[in-house]
Amino acid sequence: MEKFFFDLGAGTVAYVGAGAGSMLGPAASAAVNGRKAALVFDAALPAEHPAFVKAALEASGFTVSAHALSGGEKNKRLSAAEDVYGFLYDSGITRSDAVVGLGGGVTGDIAGFAAATYMRGVGYISVPTTLTAQTDSAFGGKTGVDFRSGKNLIGCFYDPKAVVCDTDFLKTLPEKERVSGMGEVIKYGAIADSSILDLVGRGIPSDDIIARCIKIKKKYVEADEYDLGERHILNFGHTFGHAVEAASDYSVPHGQAVAYGMLAMIRLGEKLSLTGSETFGAVRSALLRAGLDAGYEPYLAGAYPFLALDKKSDGEMISAVFLKRPGEAFIKKLALDELCL
Repeated sequence: MEKFFFDLGAGTVAYVGAGAGSMLGPAASAAVNGRKAALVFDAALPAEHPAFVKAALEASGFTVSAHALSGGEKNKRLSAAEDVYGFLYDSGITRSDAVVGLGGGVTGDIAGFAAATYMRGVGYISVPTTLTAQTDSAFGGKTGVDFRSGKNLIGCFYDPKAVVCDTDFLKTLPEKERVSGMGEVIKYGAIADSSILDLVGRGIPSDDIIARCIKIKKKYVEADEYDLGERHILNFGHTFGHAVEAASDYSVPHGQAVAYGMLAMIRLGEKLSLTGSETFGAVRSALLRAGLDAGYEPYLAGAYPFLALDKKSDGEMISAVFLKRPGEAFIKKLALDELCL
């Protein structure tokens, strides 16, 4: 198990690795002064996961109430956050207490957003259970919900007090979720650590690879907490990826959509003479070994109308993320019509 400290706002402590769940009670006790914890969890999780978290919090003196969320991107709406507000109100949660989010990226986004906005801020603790959340979405303070056809259009930055990233949770992860999560792992290899591309396969990544992804994210979010410039690098593949998700009505999983987006941006980089010729093959090979599909072309036409909804767009220009080569990314402003392949 490793311990990280994210120097953001009041600071976020993170425990990462097998058995990290043993730190949940102490982390919660150190994070808040109150003795009540509101557990918001994905209803699809195995029952032993919320039971474990509840017991760990109770062992540290917390009175725990629990609320199950329906997962899936289609459920990441203001109505879900409103349901959490009602749960917090009925549970008597105050600003001195804790909201604990247990699940993947959707659960973390909703629970974090509710914690950020209820009573203008309740201490939030993230307990990610999916590969996507453990390597990416649980860190950096982005919270929010989708609105109409736009992903994460309503939200705010709200750093968790603590992230307890127990990789033992991944042992029960469905294969479809593992494969989707590999899209984010490979993204980190593509933008900053090309050796990751050579290490991925069909199994759950090692604790070392997960920790390396988190360290990369830590570097970028500490340099650009509010996503105004350099942090955009972390969105490599997401411009097309989010558009593919929206165009498919979220039938394409997030990590698979990011995989398509990465390949599309590499091809566009080649077209613009920005990206080396070896890059596409290296990233495509890693995606295929991880179980992801590489046939991105059929999804492009449907994605184009949604590109203007990207939060890095000003309606005319967009901060596009390209690779020079595997492990080396950069940002270039383009007109929206220049994204066409």
